[in-house]
Amino acid sequence: MKCKRCRAAVPDDADTCPHCGQDLSSLRQLLKDFYTEDPVRMESHDPPPPEPEVFPKSEKKDITVGPEDIRIVMGPVPDYDRDFSLEEEPSEEESEEEEEKVSTWDRALRGGFWLRSMAFATDHVILLFLVAIFVVLGLVSLAMGTSAGREIPLLRQVGIVLPVFLPLGFVLNLAYFTFFHGTWGKTIGKMIFGLRVVRPDGQPLTYSRALVRALGYFLSSIPFFLGFLWVGFTSSKRSWHDALTDTIVIREQ
Repeated sequence: MKCKRCRAAVPDDADTCPHCGQDLSSLRQLLKDFYTEDPVRMESHDPPPPEPEVFPKSEKKDITVGPEDIRIVMGPVPDYDRDFSLEEEPSEEESEEEEEKVSTWDRALRGGFWLRSMAFATDHVILLFLVAIFVVLGLVSLAMGTSAGREIPLLRQVGIVLPVFLPLGFVLNLAYFTFFHGTWGKTIGKMIFGLRVVRPDGQPLTYSRALVRALGYFLSSIPFFLGFLWVGFTSSKRSWHDALTDTIVIREQ
């Protein structure tokens, strides 16, 4: 221990300081009590925490499960009608919209007899011009091909060449009307006079339907072109080839 006065190191069993004579008995007794007595423990008045139960005790109960207690977890509610069937007829609103769409095209301004006749005549003038080019080329090749061909009279040459090019005119006619009606719905003649061939619902023609319509020209021509004249005597302004392919000719606004 150390002296309080001179702060010199003094043996623990000394009663006085050998350096300054200070009384150290009270300090020695205090140190003795400090090292011999047990420290005072603070008592806690809180109850000890309960020990956790590994398996909680519970009373046995008889549990009965009924049908009303069983629930099936379902997914989200579908956004369509479960009672819908593909065999059902469309609703009144949908049918009215379709009828209105069809009736709009049905009430479209139809191409009359004279406009269609002039457009048809214009198309055949173009076709005749193309066939005439091939006939002239055939006559030139016949006259210049052999020396015997030059001696044949012109009318005789025409009689020889023309039957050869008749099938060409038939094929050219079908190709002309099929291509123009299937691509744009109108030929050159119809473009000039503002006409177009469409379905009753306004849809354009397919190439197969345009081909059948071109073949229908020959059907309308058989009894004195009565199928073409039919346009002028009916309110629907439809010819026989129109009825055959379910088409109408309208005037473009």
